[in-house]
Amino acid sequence: MRISVLHSAFCPALAVLLAGNTFAQVLPPIGPVRPKGLPIIRSYEAVQVPELRTSGSLRLHGLIRAGTLYLSVHDAIELALENSLDLETERYNIVSSQWQVQRAESGGPLRGVTGANTVAVSLGAGQGVAGIQRNGGGGGAGGIATVSGAALIQQIGPITPQLDPVLTVSSSFAHETTPQDEIILAGTNELVDGFRTYDAQLQQGLLTGATARLFYHDSFENESAPTDVLNPTSFAYLGASFSQSLLKGFGERVNGRFIRIARRGVARSREAFRARVISVVTAVLNNYWDLSVASDDLKYKQRNYELAQELLSDTRKQIAAGAVPAVDLIAAQSAAAREQQALRVAANADVQRENAMKDLLTWHGMQDPALDGVHVLTTDPLQVPDIDDLAPLSELLAAARRDRPDMVMAEMATETAQITTIGTANGLLPNLRVGVSTYNFGQTGTPIPGAGADSYFAGGLGSALGQVLRRNFPNERAYISYSAPLKNQEAQADYDIDVLSHRQTELNRQRVYNNLAVDISSQVAAIQQSRARYRAAVESRQLSEKLMVGEERKLQLGTSTVSAVVAARRDLANAQSAELAAASTYVHAKVALDQGLGKTLESNGVSIDDAMKQ
Repeated sequence: MRISVLHSAFCPALAVLLAGNTFAQVLPPIGPVRPKGLPIIRSYEAVQVPELRTSGSLRLHGLIRAGTLYLSVHDAIELALENSLDLETERYNIVSSQWQVQRAESGGPLRGVTGANTVAVSLGAGQGVAGIQRNGGGGGAGGIATVSGAALIQQIGPITPQLDPVLTVSSSFAHETTPQDEIILAGTNELVDGFRTYDAQLQQGLLTGATARLFYHDSFENESAPTDVLNPTSFAYLGASFSQSLLKGFGERVNGRFIRIARRGVARSREAFRARVISVVTAVLNNYWDLSVASDDLKYKQRNYELAQELLSDTRKQIAAGAVPAVDLIAAQSAAAREQQALRVAANADVQRENAMKDLLTWHGMQDPALDGVHVLTTDPLQVPDIDDLAPLSELLAAARRDRPDMVMAEMATETAQITTIGTANGLLPNLRVGVSTYNFGQTGTPIPGAGADSYFAGGLGSALGQVLRRNFPNERAYISYSAPLKNQEAQADYDIDVLSHRQTELNRQRVYNNLAVDISSQVAAIQQSRARYRAAVESRQLSEKLMVGEERKLQLGTSTVSAVVAARRDLANAQSAELAAASTYVHAKVALDQGLGKTLESNGVSIDDAMKQ
């Protein structure tokens, strides 16, 4: 049954016509735009983050005609979704969560964990006197230039290796003059040395906990030592290494946990956005029907006031004609004053509901100058269906557990806590790492006459690289490293804390489920009770209408009094207000049930994907 019997007949048709003429403004996106161009260039450019959108869509202006905003439920929802600052904030959370996935997929420590990279470069041992001195005075194969990453760890559990490949290139140039206290080694009192070194390394981490490295080094030295067999000299090596954690930090399940958490973060931000959309749509529906009820009540009060004025005028005429006693004038005046006061209260309530509605529809709320002096006319009448087609409580609970955002997020929180415990459980294990490496040396230079240098070592960098590629001086290494704290109290405490936190999330999930059953059953009961009250209010209003009509006829026949008519009209006014209040209670209960079941968007034809793109 339709409650808004006082709506103008042309309003729905006008709303349809206006809806065809309105448009949805295409707003600029808020997501960062990735740089374009060659990968070697765009990888080091910042993404372009658009400026804040300072205004919503212009759909609202297309719905205003002659100072009146003709508003349907659909238009009200669309406007609120396009102009909600709360939703705009949630949209940024979704975009941010997507970038969190990219951050996690790159590996390394979490955000906020400080780190530093160090580069250590050395000349090949045996490359001149300076090279021997820098390597502790010993000869042999020579030192390897290493580029290692060191992090000051502030996160719990094993650190995921850096999964993005890292290329490091360094070079150094020097000219040194060093006094010598061992003439036999240097052959001179002062050693003048000029050298340059070049290093490159490509490192790649794997989700298994492994690290692969490819490294290259070459150096050139020219010094003033007469004892050198080769001077100047070129030294080079090329090698590869691979290391793998076998206990702590081993496996994709551990090293990929933050990626899985970040991906769940995207789903969680989407659910949080959906929850916010449901909240906005629910607020719009409640305010829309409150405004509709307030407008109808204002029209009822306006008609009652006009009837009271007519009664007052008729009473004065009848008193002048001597048909009724003069005392009836007091009753008629009192009724007119009472209806005038009721009209003022209803008008004030209607203005307040209008302002609340306007605040939901625009980006700037009540500050939007386009809404100054605009009257809002709801074009969809309030309807109470004849029956409520509600599923059994068990089916409603199952649907709520499946569809409600808070239910989904409670499940996600439990899953995330469980993933977190994987890392801290693995952190209980000692460190056991194995590694292998292979590298090839090459060294050539200009032989000193009379020094007895082998001609095989004569040449420059090209000759040294030839030795490297021919594997004239091959080297292989393997290592195993083990370390473990003797008490391991920190790792145990971290694991216990995370397990206890996981248990708490499970309890919270169960508490949410338990509260759900109470909420849904209460909302179903509220609908049933509000429907019963509405039916009673309709019957009361119909009976009051019949009684008022009867009293008015009796007054015309001279068998009733003005006081009786006033009382009948007062009873009808109260019955009308009671019917509106009962209908409002019912529709609010229906809106609350849809929200409790997580079906608000489905019931109102709202697409979450479209809302995200606004």
